[in-house]
Formats: sequence, structure tokens, C-alpha cells
Amino acid sequence: MHFASIVPSAAAARRAACAAVLLLAAVGGVQAQQAQSMEERLRAQLRITTSQLQQAQNELAALKAGQGPAAAPAKADELAAMKEELSRVKAQLAAERESRKKARDDSVQLKEQAEAALEKAGAQVAQYRNAYDELLKMARASEAERQRLASETSTQRTAIGQCEAKNAQLYAVGKEILHAYETMDVGTVLSARQPFAGAARVRLDEAAQQFGDKLYEGRFDARGTASAAAQ
Repeated sequence: MHFASIVPSAAAARRAACAAVLLLAAVGGVQAQQAQSMEERLRAQLRITTSQLQQAQNELAALKAGQGPAAAPAKADELAAMKEELSRVKAQLAAERESRKKARDDSVQLKEQAEAALEKAGAQVAQYRNAYDELLKMARASEAERQRLASETSTQRTAIGQCEAKNAQLYAVGKEILHAYETMDVGTVLSARQPFAGAARVRLDEAAQQFGDKLYEGRFDARGTASAAAQ
């Protein structure tokens, strides 16, 4: 019977969904660690660039104040490059944060999808289990009915055998009665009718009793057959 194959297939789907959830959690954790590491590096770079920019601005202000006017254009160019670098780092940091937010949103969406698949697999397992239990109940009922019919068939066969045996006995008794009447002479019959022919009368009564007993033994009783089959 292929009923049991239903449950393993549903259980496999449930295990696959569980594995997907675990894999998703692991991948999400790795992605979160990678995103956090990248953001930390960008923040460190931003701090360094900001510090350098602040230092360059201070130096440029000092140059403009008269401490070294010849180096002012060079410092201005360096300051512009640092501002450009700062803008670039800020843009990278913003992009990294956006990417991290998108990855987090995708992770949440995938987790919800995996949980929905897991719930659906659980519902299918319950559905298959109910169907399996119902089919198993029907199979057991069919087997019980088959055994009952087999028992009835056995009882009927026993009754038929007993009927045949009783019929054979009755046939034999009938032949004995026929033979007795065929071999009985007229004198025996007449003597049996005389009031003082006791011996002949007794013999006939005994013969009649014996034939009656044999006929009684040869009768068929259906209740006896049923009780014998039940034992």
C-alpha cells in the first residue's frame, strides 16, 4: 500500500522549508556582518578625511593670515581635493547604508516567504496525515468485512457437509425400512394383529423404535451447525 509514501513526501517538504529558513538566517547573518564591517571602514575613513580636511582648513587659514602666502594656492588645491575626497566617502557611506537597508529588507522578505512556505508545508502534512488515517480506517473496515464473509462461508460449508451426511443417513435408514417390509411375510403381519401374539408385536415395536431413533439422529439442526462453527 502506498499510503505511507504520502507522509514522507510532506515531511521532506517541511524539512526543506526548515533548511531554507536556517540557510536564510545564516546568509542574513553573514551579509549583516559584511555590511557592518564595510560601514565601519567607511566611517573610519570618513573620520580620517574629516580630520585631514580640518587640519588643511586650519593651515590654509594660517597661510591666509600671512604666515606663508606663497603656499596658500597649494593648500587651497589640497583642501579642494580633500573636500572632494570627503564628498566621495560620504557618498560611499550613504550608498553602503542604502545597500545595507535593501539587504535587510530583502532578508526580511525572504524570511517571511520561507516562514509562509513552512506553514504551508505544515498544513499539507496535516492534510496528508488526515487522508492517510481515513484510508487506513477504510482498509481496516474492509479487512474486517472480508474476515466476516470468510467466516460465514466456512459456516455454510460446514452446514452443507452436515446436510449431506444427514441425507446419507436418512437414505440408509429408508433403505433398511424398505428392506424390512420387503422381507416381512404375511404370517408375521397377521400375528402382529392378534391380541395374544406378544412376541411378534414386541419385535415390530423394537424395529420401529430403532428406525425412529435413526431418523431422529439423521435430522439436520442449523443451530447446532452455527454453534459448532463459532467454537
